[in-house]
Amino acid sequence: MSTPTISPITSGQVTDSPDVLLRPLRDPLGDRVPEQIAQQAIHQAQAALGLLRPAAPPPTARPLASVRGEPPPRVVLGFGLGCDSSAILARWLTDPTSRDFDLSEVAVVSGMTGQEWPVTRRLVEEHLLPRMAAAGVRYLQIARRGPRQADGVDILSDTRSPDRLHMVGAWTLAHEMFDGATVPQTAGDRLCSQHFKAWPLDTVIAELTQGQPYRHVMGYELGEARRAERDAKYNTALRTGEYPLREWDGGWDRARAQAFLRKTFGVETWAKSACTYCPFALANKAGRVETVARFVDEPDAGVLALAMEFVATALNATQGLLKGQRLLSLLRASTGTAAVLAAFERQLAELPWAVYDVRRTLSPRTDGKANHARSVRILDVGPPAQMRARLEQRARCAGVPVTVGDPAFPDDIHPRAWLRRREPQLLADGTPTAEQFLTLAPATARAKTGPAFPAAWAAASQLHLTV
Repeated sequence: MSTPTISPITSGQVTDSPDVLLRPLRDPLGDRVPEQIAQQAIHQAQAALGLLRPAAPPPTARPLASVRGEPPPRVVLGFGLGCDSSAILARWLTDPTSRDFDLSEVAVVSGMTGQEWPVTRRLVEEHLLPRMAAAGVRYLQIARRGPRQADGVDILSDTRSPDRLHMVGAWTLAHEMFDGATVPQTAGDRLCSQHFKAWPLDTVIAELTQGQPYRHVMGYELGEARRAERDAKYNTALRTGEYPLREWDGGWDRARAQAFLRKTFGVETWAKSACTYCPFALANKAGRVETVARFVDEPDAGVLALAMEFVATALNATQGLLKGQRLLSLLRASTGTAAVLAAFERQLAELPWAVYDVRRTLSPRTDGKANHARSVRILDVGPPAQMRARLEQRARCAGVPVTVGDPAFPDDIHPRAWLRRREPQLLADGTPTAEQFLTLAPATARAKTGPAFPAAWAAASQLHLTV
């Protein structure tokens, strides 16, 4: 099978759709689809991508306060489902000499981001959960309930006889990414981990331990000294971080943890825990090779990652999952990826699309960097060909061309009608600047205006008189 090609649509490929063009257009920006219709399109698109939020939590779910139903644990293991924390848990289960506490005194807690690789589910459910159930180990699976901390945390499962992973909660990382038309960021703090693991885990552990001292066990291996040192800074009078892999038998690195799991369970490799769209997994050559192989084996996971990046880069060309490159380009250049690319092509054709009005401001800071603020509005929704026709129509009404791609990213394929370009010299001189364009993409991103945007847009739109 030849590798499918997803090409940029040029104006010569577009046939004016009567359904679109019968709708009068008096203003390139003022005529907008009603909000209710836009929300229906977003709901349809996210549902098609498997992101339909459950109407109710799973039958096993409990309120946060329910975790106080047992005496507080002496030991809490942050179980990330990957190789390192799995090796700790497996050794505790099979070698009593590896611990100085009874398994009845342990609580194992996992924060679910929502889109783990299916192989991770298979490994944990087949090899670890049965042993945990046999030993009566308490296992809590938790997830965010909504985008705000005020929405709270769901206890997806709290049991001493676990038999399955509850991977998807009411609000997943993919919901946050698609709603905001972005991808997880590799620069700065790992906000994805903070939002979906650190904060929910801290919230549940505080409730679980009921103000009593506890040992917080983390799966940092021998090569992760900096992570362990950073974690230890969060110790308090109640919380003491512990890192068994760094202490056992002179220290266990990742290879030794893998060898132990291989010997214990007979698995060749315990897969690294990560979201299917994790940019950190794509940050080096080895990670890219491994990720591409995973997409070859599990094409559906690749479709979600490609769709997330596709929408994000339409609204912001810098938002690729690989630095300076698109995941789409990587898969096109790789062998064996025909199935995932074909599935992605089909998905794009089936989703409702939208014409988006994107405005962005850049305001200078004293440290030489800039604060960014953005406003996204949905102007039209419909099938992709109709939305391309509507983009062309709005561009003609505004008196601007539709251009394809961004010169800074050779593999960018998105059409845009630029209404305003940022002026770097203004920013260099300490003056705010802004940009605005129309583009089209699958209708997965919600309209949103950041709280800082109105004032920043007004400041960037001031007339500057030269005397």
